[in-house]
Amino acid sequence: MRNCPSVDGSATPLITHRIDSDVCMARQRTFFHKCHRCIYRGKAADWEPAEPPMAMINIHAAEEPGPQAAKPVSLPTRGKPAKKAATKAFDATA
Repeated sequence: MRNCPSVDGSATPLITHRIDSDVCMARQRTFFHKCHRCIYRGKAADWEPAEPPMAMINIHAAEEPGPQAAKPVSLPTRGKPAKKAATKAFDATA
């Protein structure tokens, strides 16, 4: 199994996933967009790097913030609200 992509150097891709070497070879043949900098590009199916690629980083969900004290705020008013106009009933006999 390989990490796709396994980029040469210190730059770590944001998204990687584990694939079989057969899938890796098929992607290289079809010019998959992540293959241009991969360390496995052009290598045999059983080739392994001298040093294993960088380990994947465990990512945690963000911690929820603790309870926050609520600060009461007074909202300004703009006088009395206007009254709604009375509506006349529809007279069907007119």
